[in-house]
Amino acid sequence: MIRYYQDYYWKMGKPYGSTVVEPAHTSICYKIVPDPYFRRFSIEKYIQGHFDRIIYDSFLLDFRHLKTIEQLAWHKENLEENKDTSKSLLRDPDDRAVLIETYYFENNRCRSCNIHSIHGLHLATNRMYYKTFGDTYNGVVLYDIENRAIMKKIYELDEISGEFSTLLSEEWDMQNERRYGHPLLS
Repeated sequence: MIRYYQDYYWKMGKPYGSTVVEPAHTSICYKIVPDPYFRRFSIEKYIQGHFDRIIYDSFLLDFRHLKTIEQLAWHKENLEENKDTSKSLLRDPDDRAVLIETYYFENNRCRSCNIHSIHGLHLATNRMYYKTFGDTYNGVVLYDIENRAIMKKIYELDEISGEFSTLLSEEWDMQNERRYGHPLLS
């Protein structure tokens, strides 16, 4: 049965709907579409009951596979670099080019990273937080293209390099995402 939801959140890299609605009676709603075996998911956005766009498709980037242990097999190649930005190509364990990441720097620290499919579709954004910039923690939050948190990692900061070092915690239940201090969610 197809259901439309007033909102959605991420848990363990999977989308979950909250509050079932009738699309014709809601200004914005979302449809979460799994395949029959729940291996693949997509999220469709509707405005005034009409299809607007695809928010997420696990075929392009499956957030469930972003666990630290699975990322170790990925390979990164630098494509271009300048003072404020850097662009990299990511290859999966089969050496297939799958993602392009563009990093944005502020005072020599990476503050965000836009993740695009190899075809140029914007899939997600990592935002980096640093106590030295006045943020409440040192860490990274991954957001989908609707600015909903998918996962959060808190790190120890290396005092010499200013880079994230030891992973202190990793959270994958984003049902209460507003607590992470993202300017759009506060």
